[in-house]
Amino acid sequence: MPALLFWILGFWMWQQGAAPAPEPLLRVNVNGTPVRLYPFHGGYFGQFELAKPAEVVVQAGFDVRWVDVRPMSFGVIPQISPDHSSVRLRVPRPMPLTLEFNGDWRRNVIHLFAQPPEKNALKPDTPNVKYFGPGEHEPGLIELKDGETLYLAQGAFVKGIVRSVGTKNVTIRGRGILDASRLARRGEPGAPPDPAVAKLYGKQRNMIYLENTENAAVEGITLLNSQSWTLHVRGGRGTHIDGINMITDTPCSTDGIDLVSVSDALVENIFVRANDDCVVVKNTVPGSNEVRNIRVRRAVLWNMPCGNGIEVGFELRAAKIHELHFEDIDIIRVERGAAISIHNGDTAVVENVSFNNIRVEGATHKLIDFAVVYGQYGPDRPERPEDRRRLMDVGGAWDGVLRVPPEERAERAKHRGHIRNVKVTNLHVVDGGLPFSLISGFDEGHAVENVVIEGMRYLGRPIRDAKEGKFSVAHAPGFRIR
Repeated sequence: MPALLFWILGFWMWQQGAAPAPEPLLRVNVNGTPVRLYPFHGGYFGQFELAKPAEVVVQAGFDVRWVDVRPMSFGVIPQISPDHSSVRLRVPRPMPLTLEFNGDWRRNVIHLFAQPPEKNALKPDTPNVKYFGPGEHEPGLIELKDGETLYLAQGAFVKGIVRSVGTKNVTIRGRGILDASRLARRGEPGAPPDPAVAKLYGKQRNMIYLENTENAAVEGITLLNSQSWTLHVRGGRGTHIDGINMITDTPCSTDGIDLVSVSDALVENIFVRANDDCVVVKNTVPGSNEVRNIRVRRAVLWNMPCGNGIEVGFELRAAKIHELHFEDIDIIRVERGAAISIHNGDTAVVENVSFNNIRVEGATHKLIDFAVVYGQYGPDRPERPEDRRRLMDVGGAWDGVLRVPPEERAERAKHRGHIRNVKVTNLHVVDGGLPFSLISGFDEGHAVENVVIEGMRYLGRPIRDAKEGKFSVAHAPGFRIR
């Protein structure tokens, strides 16, 4: 049995009272102070506040011969001890770091969240605050009303989920951990089997669900073990998501941040490891207003085998989606799917989208994927699941796209939209191979228009044309690389 699986089994047995706590494979200290590490399916994570540059030492229970520290753009250089038992890092400022040992990024990974010191920490008796102090808590479903704050203090481990609907000025903040491992996994019917858990959590599956909120804020916390979409913002305005860290569980459809039919949203300073789209913009609310003015910046993303790193789509209903801006983002791993993608599976117009200063380290499937498609999520899809499975394109170009029989193509075209005016500036693949890219309209009347790729590089070398960049291009007037 691999060492990590043995450790996880021992940890589970210890939690059940059947065995003593196992010795961890890895230990971390910052300036000589131990940092608590939490296990997850791919390794460990730990978090600490960092006010000034610090020395971080990682002690390993195995032979350390090589360490990759990601994102590479942060410039943190590991120093392996002469006896190959530890690694030393100089961390200059708050940042989310990922350490991969001996080229094995599927296990024994450490995510270290060096966070800025918290400003204006709250106290238990603060008015309009739901306060959780250090220690373990299980409140279940936490509902927030106008002007209320949910505060997770440093050292708090809260087993619960959050909901706020139709409210103004709600805040979720702190340095604690919100854990959803007690929820039923996505796809399991009904409520969780344990009646006590069902009573606490109800039928909600999202860790944080914000619907039609104004000026909601989520700041500083860590979200762990989501069983469905993790942070779902639906139909809101003025949302600000800042400084959060997120590690989802293993099933597909555990998206990171879903911005659905929202406008005027800012997402910044985040780490997301998700087994589906890490950050995604959708429009699914019938009769909703235009989706516009969304900015995502200073993010570190790890996309697991489902979904994409940055995604717009698939579900893009009639209203226009425009003025979307993604900038200064490190995508440290894309296990499947695309690093950046727009999948228009509906009738909407998507336009004026920019991707600027995106660094990609480990994309193995696709780099860019902008396409107007007939998808399995659209309103004109076949009703019966078996018909959808029969039409599924399983060749690997896309996931979730349906093939169109020739006799149906005219009918399917009636339900397709457009992608226009997309600019990708300074997209750099800085490690690993160069995957292929897709720019593909549905037909001449439903094209991907005016896509400009500027300053693209692979391992420092400029990409000057579609062949050099491994692009497949169809129904894409105005596409150019410069």
